[in-house]
Amino acid sequence: MNGLQGYAKAIFLVAVMAVALSCCDDNTLSMNQDNPGPSTDVENTEQSIILSVRHCGAVADGVTLDTQAIQSAIDLVSSSGGGTVLVPSGVYLTGSIWLKDNVNLHLKEGAVIKGSPDIKDYCAADCCPQNEAEIGWGDYMSGGHLILGVEVSNVSITGQGRIDGNSDAFMLDKNGKPWSEKSKIPVRPSQMIWFVDSKDIKVSDVEIADAPYWSLFFLNCENVSVEGCYVHTRRKEYHTFNGDGIDIDRCRNVTVSNCRVDTSDDCITLRASTAHRLQNPMDCEMVTVTNCSLSSSCNAIRLGVGEGKIHDAVLSDITITDTKQAFNIVGAYVKGNRGTDIYGISFNNIVVEAKELVRIHHMYSPEAKIRDIIFDGISGTAPDVSHIWAKQAAPFKNIVFRNVDVPALVECVNAEVTIDGGLFRKKPLSSKELQDRINNIENNKNLLH
Repeated sequence: MNGLQGYAKAIFLVAVMAVALSCCDDNTLSMNQDNPGPSTDVENTEQSIILSVRHCGAVADGVTLDTQAIQSAIDLVSSSGGGTVLVPSGVYLTGSIWLKDNVNLHLKEGAVIKGSPDIKDYCAADCCPQNEAEIGWGDYMSGGHLILGVEVSNVSITGQGRIDGNSDAFMLDKNGKPWSEKSKIPVRPSQMIWFVDSKDIKVSDVEIADAPYWSLFFLNCENVSVEGCYVHTRRKEYHTFNGDGIDIDRCRNVTVSNCRVDTSDDCITLRASTAHRLQNPMDCEMVTVTNCSLSSSCNAIRLGVGEGKIHDAVLSDITITDTKQAFNIVGAYVKGNRGTDIYGISFNNIVVEAKELVRIHHMYSPEAKIRDIIFDGISGTAPDVSHIWAKQAAPFKNIVFRNVDVPALVECVNAEVTIDGGLFRKKPLSSKELQDRINNIENNKNLLH
């Protein structure tokens, strides 16, 4: 930065600090080159700002709504060129928060960002063109989000704190009893943390807890890192419907590492949803999941949903425990969709404790293509029969199980399956059994979900 640029930058920051101090109760806006998190790496910025939300009016008593104070801090730091929005210890009740460019939302140990129990405090379903959520649709969610990043870059959520979706407010009735059916629960917020059409995103070390719907969702994003997070939605008191952990949808260059995920639905999902409202829609590709611990009352890992492509993904060094299905790969999950092309997927060095090892199926569409899926070095227990069922019009090709030491059987219909070593075996089917399976698959009857 030359002298003139530096002088201009200094004048600008002084102006920003003056504005910040006018909304704060104390002078706590600071310039710091040791700013925690990746937001120090802002182009043409020699110093970055650290601004505490407490000094923009946040009360942190768990009762007062702190949305405006947190948003003011984010807006000020972003408009200054970037830095850290610091969330000190305390409970910050809030509605929707919009992240902005070059901001690191840093939660100190003991800090809790807690979702408001009032659905009116969340953004509307039409908050941006990419938000396709509809009020009152089959999942009974509002389309509102707790934390949003829409068309942002160089944004991070870091620290030792907790982001709490306050699922109790939506999963329990006025008497504190859990809703027994999805259709009976009130309209609830949508994906708790939601990034769309964004790049250079990092989420690290935070606890992401009790989302009333999906926890962490990336849609059409590039260069994403999720590291060292504890994500959980599974509760003993009730079932959190659609309680996904980490959903990666049409994203490129994503790494999920050293995370612990415990959910009532899918732990980690790779998707390729409908793209007509996205900017420059991408394939879901170049995804790495490694050194993670997963447990779920549904699927530990699921691939599919949408009409795009999922390919070139490596999932390795993973432990799966207390789970219904370890791997679920589906071509078309919704009636009328063409389905998802899925190929070039590798599962390596994974220890499994599940009821069923793998399900690969088309469900509704014969158009989706599933091929070149390799399971290598899988061990553990999964006593139920696995299923690899394809439609005749689109058989699965090159599904390989290499050194899979899971003593279980797999039914294979219209699928090119190779088993090389290990304890995993194909289940022999009589002519009648095979024909029954084919009939069910072709007619979409009794399909496995």
